Amino acid sequence: MDHSAKWKGFSRTMRVDEGLQVIFGNTTTPIKIESVYTEYSTNRIIAEDVVAPLNLPGFRRSAMDGYAIMAEDTYGASSTNPLTLTIQGYVEIGDTNAPVLNPNHAIRISTGAPLPKDATAVIKIEDCEEVDETTLEVYSSISRGKNVAEMDEDVAKGTTIYTKNHKIGPWDIAMLTSLGFETIDVLKLPKIAILSTGSELIPLSETPKTGLVYDSNRPALAAWIRDIGADLILNDSCEDDPQSIKEELLDIARKADLIITTGGTSVGKHDYMAEVIKDIGTIWTHGIAIRPGKPLILGEINGENKKTPIVALPGYPLAAFLNFELFVVPLLDKWMRKETEYRYTKVKLAQPIPSSTGVRDFVRLVNTSEGAKVLRITGAGILSSLVKADFLLEIPEDVEGYENGQEIEVRDLRG
Repeated sequence: MDHSAKWKGFSRTMRVDEGLQVIFGNTTTPIKIESVYTEYSTNRIIAEDVVAPLNLPGFRRSAMDGYAIMAEDTYGASSTNPLTLTIQGYVEIGDTNAPVLNPNHAIRISTGAPLPKDATAVIKIEDCEEVDETTLEVYSSISRGKNVAEMDEDVAKGTTIYTKNHKIGPWDIAMLTSLGFETIDVLKLPKIAILSTGSELIPLSETPKTGLVYDSNRPALAAWIRDIGADLILNDSCEDDPQSIKEELLDIARKADLIITTGGTSVGKHDYMAEVIKDIGTIWTHGIAIRPGKPLILGEINGENKKTPIVALPGYPLAAFLNFELFVVPLLDKWMRKETEYRYTKVKLAQPIPSSTGVRDFVRLVNTSEGAKVLRITGAGILSSLVKADFLLEIPEDVEGYENGQEIEVRDLRG
């Protein structure tokens, strides 16, 4: 194993845009299709165009409560010159054998009930009155098709209802079910594996001692993956041992479409991630010009039958989360045909904020009565700086900071 990989890791750091080009250029979308029950397809992406196999509602029905009639039997009717029709019967919603309507007759009908054969319109209750159980007085002339829903009024057979890459919402499930789709073909969710490394990490079941910390990155990243909607197939941890890390990554690479690790990416004595990846795969880049979060590794693991991309995040929480948002979220958005949206707002700075060119800074701000102030500039391991922050300021590589009183656009972390 080449132990020199870590020491060469930061000889050149990539800009964020370069890093995105690298990860997009070296990965292919794992396009696979699976059939799922329509009832459980919320938020899934439709794989192919969906064409209506039948008309909806599929039969002519009443658009309101009233009386099914032959429209011509009402011609000339008015409030001063009512016409009389014989009440023939009743059709309720759910009836499958509606009677045949006779001339000069009317059939009571409920909204949604199938229209009797030979009926051409439905007269509203307000435009007529039952004199007795068999006699109906009509006070208005009704045109053909009035208050009638045609068999293809909602959807016509052969119509393209959804195009591929449409994200399924609850209302779409209602439409698909109405059209008889018990199952629907969707894009298979990418399989994601998370592996946290570090001999200092302990589970919640243990009591922390000096030098030991709870493994907090892993559950946070797992929640993030679930929120995105990907398939989290593994969420595990291992100690800082090169052989253990190597065996874990090779095993994971056989099953996952993407591996996400945390820890061991810097150049310390027990930071083994770079040399392990170099030994069993390829490092595309080690080091991104951002602060915090510089020691990021992008690469791939050479599995038995495929190469699996890996995003090795720094172990410090804030650095890990920023890199996850910068590189993992866009990649999964591309794979899953979605686009994550963030809320931005403008704030006035209550102090100057310096920055160095060539590095993209991420500054946590807090809202005050005087304007936005820096909560903390440095400290990739200070998780509270993100929890307490109201805004996240992203300072581009070519900007040398901002002046006191300047109005700038920031990410609204409370939105």
